[in-house]
Amino acid sequence: MNNSRLRSTSAAALASAALLAALLSATGRPAAPPAPSGSAARLPDCGDNAGGAVCSTYGPAVRLGRGTVRTYGEYQGGIPRTLGVSLTAPAVTALPSTPTDGKHCYDADADGSVDDTHECVGGHSLELALPTAPAASAGLPFRWVLFNWNPHGHNPHGRYDVAHFDVHFYLVPREVRSGIKTGGCALLIACGQLATAGRPVPAAYLPAGYPASSPQTAEGAMGAHLDSRPPSTGTLSGQTFIYGAYAGDLIFMEPMLTRDFLQRHRTSPGHRTCEAVPQPAAWRIPGWYPTRYCTAYRPGEGDYTVSLTDFVHSAGAHRLVTAGR
Repeated sequence: MNNSRLRSTSAAALASAALLAALLSATGRPAAPPAPSGSAARLPDCGDNAGGAVCSTYGPAVRLGRGTVRTYGEYQGGIPRTLGVSLTAPAVTALPSTPTDGKHCYDADADGSVDDTHECVGGHSLELALPTAPAASAGLPFRWVLFNWNPHGHNPHGRYDVAHFDVHFYLVPREVRSGIKTGGCALLIACGQLATAGRPVPAAYLPAGYPASSPQTAEGAMGAHLDSRPPSTGTLSGQTFIYGAYAGDLIFMEPMLTRDFLQRHRTSPGHRTCEAVPQPAAWRIPGWYPTRYCTAYRPGEGDYTVSLTDFVHSAGAHRLVTAGR
């Protein structure tokens, strides 16, 4: 093929691509996010026959800021290595600055209007589906992920009132969370559900250093938050690990981290910070549980990640019978 014909063919291809992009834009549907690049792209997809190699799998992308957020997992020989969320670098820019998306509010003072600073919870939230696990994989107990962006933080004041992300890895179906209603008690939870939310977690299933219950941090559309950080530690400046509880069960595992902490990983030498996940004496549900959680920036992929890692298997235990349950 001569050079002029090659240039003509290339120009036609570019014009066709531009036309297709314009047509897709006209439909109002966002274009699909690009496939991950760099080292993640070199991992075999878990949908293929990866054998004993490390493979990766991604959940559906959801728009956030100027980018996208989605879940991802890494497996080897069917055993989980990592479960997390991936945020493209543009996703942490142009984030909403208003306190809430208005999904979970309650007129606590009964004045006929809702104050979005004091009468709403959850900030801006996205429900994320987990990636499809390999057919031969062992079971993970996690069901879905709730991702929250809190531009002004939230209660308790003096502890979490700083711009931050909450990444809730739920151990129960979405219906459990949706059944926890908003109301006028604690952190806007329905008063009739406060006692249930504050029911103590049995000692056998409670990680050391965490309170057995925390009615004052019971939140509508969420549950009670169990935090091992003493109040004297002050406002969050990095990352911390919170367990969520409802009706005496642990229902989610939550890395919480400030936006500044996340973004610092883009320029830090190691690009990664990991800490231990405090473990209970036993897990009620058998499966693979993480022993570390990490915040990272992956230069090759151009994304930030918040992940659970270093999984170990627990045989589980029989459900404790709690009086009045």
